[in-house]
Amino acid sequence: MKVWTFFSVAVLVAAIAAAQAPSSTPAAATPQAQTAAQAPAGNPETGKTLFDSVGCYACHGFEGQGGAAGPRIAPRTLPLVAFIRFVRRPSNQMPLYTDRIVSDEDLGHIHAYLESRPTPTPVESIPLLQK
Repeated sequence: MKVWTFFSVAVLVAAIAAAQAPSSTPAAATPQAQTAAQAPAGNPETGKTLFDSVGCYACHGFEGQGGAAGPRIAPRTLPLVAFIRFVRRPSNQMPLYTDRIVSDEDLGHIHAYLESRPTPTPVESIPLLQK
């Protein structure tokens, strides 16, 4: 459990650092940044279907809760632009998803689905897990 927590934090820090890294070209001038900025908020129901059909669940679990191969990515996820950037250029073992595989609009739907997931119940409030 501690390894996955560390791994999740490392991925999040890397994604935030990449999102905030200065670029030689203004972010708004790049075609990808313009497309990402124009991506709609998304529909959670459509996002659920895409999350399953693209295969995200295989590593991240059906609710984005994390699994054996991928970290927790829901309900607190990266901002949409950073999320799209990370999916397009992952910094770890995650496969690269180009816009031919999943469009920015579809990533907007997946992002909306992940954000719609309920926050897990605190461990302290689950009687079976208490000593």
